[in-house]
Amino acid sequence: MPRRVFDFHVHPLPTLEENALLRELDKAGVGRCVLLAMDVDPQDLDRSIGRFVDFGVWDLRALDGARELLRLARTPNERVAELVKAHPNRFVGFGSVNPSRSRGEVQARLEQIKRLRLRGIKLIPTLQMFNPRKEAKKLADIFEFCRSEGFIILYHTGCDPGPWEIPSLSEDANPAHLEFMLRRFRDVPVVLAHMGSYSARHPGIWLEEALKLGRRYGNVWFDIAAVTYLVNEGHYLEEIRRAVGLDRVLFGSDYPAVQGSSISDAVDDVINSPLLTEEEKAGILHINAERLLGG
Repeated sequence: MPRRVFDFHVHPLPTLEENALLRELDKAGVGRCVLLAMDVDPQDLDRSIGRFVDFGVWDLRALDGARELLRLARTPNERVAELVKAHPNRFVGFGSVNPSRSRGEVQARLEQIKRLRLRGIKLIPTLQMFNPRKEAKKLADIFEFCRSEGFIILYHTGCDPGPWEIPSLSEDANPAHLEFMLRRFRDVPVVLAHMGSYSARHPGIWLEEALKLGRRYGNVWFDIAAVTYLVNEGHYLEEIRRAVGLDRVLFGSDYPAVQGSSISDAVDDVINSPLLTEEEKAGILHINAERLLGG
């Protein structure tokens, strides 16, 4: 089938040159994509060091690796806005705000995102090290902002590299913990990134919890960034079909976060899946994203 692709999950890391990103998108046949800011900070790890020790992370090299990951992942809202301004027909920008900051800081960051004319907000409980319940007031502020501005929330679910591969350390990114907010804000579109399944050690770790939310709330969508195996392995795909269908499933590459994998590789995983119909492939690759974003 000819490629027409909307990638809903791309990280324009400061170390990724603009032309390199454009070449990768062209190679994969990606016409449009969502660029994600990442409001993370290595200093947050130092303030939360006790949490890591509690879950058995004593290795100083592992902690240094986590700090470096946070340093590399940090992507300012301004970086995303500049790329969107340079390529408005190609990029859709999502800002990021960390709910573990003070309420004043959260409000200031939301105003910045509005001023920069971005269209959504990226939240990542693992690397931002926040518990949804403990930060309920600030999380509600973010959801209310998205409701009033017509924004979309893209919410990381599953584990993450490094020490965050320990499920207990990443438990805050179990999608089940977001239900209290989804129940309150049924009119705010929420994309559960990685469909609850991100984990190198435990593939599909919280898929069931993600699908349960999808059954209960029509405003819940999913991307398959870094977990395209979900549409290539029969038991996963049948579970998704039975629970929610494929009309709210979005293609995502997570580029360049997945080492050794290109956007083209992720696209090929969908195109070459023998388990999907041509209509389902088109829906995942671009139609569903276009519908969510209003064309």
